[in-house]
Amino acid sequence: MSKVELIELNNDLLEGIGSYCLRSKKKSSGYLNKNEWLNNRFEEGLKYVQVIDNKKQVGFIEYTEAENSSRVVHADGYLVIHCLWVSEVGKGYGTRLINKMY
Repeated sequence: MSKVELIELNNDLLEGIGSYCLRSKKKSSGYLNKNEWLNNRFEEGLKYVQVIDNKKQVGFIEYTEAENSSRVVHADGYLVIHCLWVSEVGKGYGTRLINKMY
């Protein structure tokens, strides 16, 4: 049976684990810029949660309050998902991530 965990990243965990983007090379300027941006947004309430299944990252969600969103959204009192990604459908990863928002 697999062990599924949700890990909410913060500045310290981001430094150790890194953001979850399989296509980015960890030393590339885009990857480094994204991590810097995330670190700055954590202070504003941004949430970045990874789903781990048997010690393997299989998805993540990045969300914040609409008032702090980097998207052009006028929806005070609501949450805005910046990004949601899972590696496989039908395993409940997306549902777990969405439910974590509440």
